[in-house]
Amino acid sequence: MSSFQVVDSSPGSSVSVMETSNFAHVIFQNVGKSFLPQAPLECRYTLTPYITPHPKDWVGIFKVGWSTARDYYTFVWSPMPENYEPGSTVHRAVVFQVENSCISVHPN
Repeated sequence: MSSFQVVDSSPGSSVSVMETSNFAHVIFQNVGKSFLPQAPLECRYTLTPYITPHPKDWVGIFKVGWSTARDYYTFVWSPMPENYEPGSTVHRAVVFQVENSCISVHPN
């Protein structure tokens, strides 16, 4: 059985409130219920100490009702954190850009 807790971050941090659990390894912040199709989409997330970043990590946008990791609409490679220390918490962001009515991806 898993447990959840709400963690308040320090003032001035990019994360105001974060939900954690004993199985959450990546925590996404401020996930909206809908997005404008012609606007860039910034995705902020935290890697907890329970996961080690890998050069092949990626962030995807999925259609409603997805059932496998292959059901993504588009994705962006997650840049490796600089000066990563094992066991540390890492805050990251990627931006999905819109160009010519298509989504293309660029790391932030």
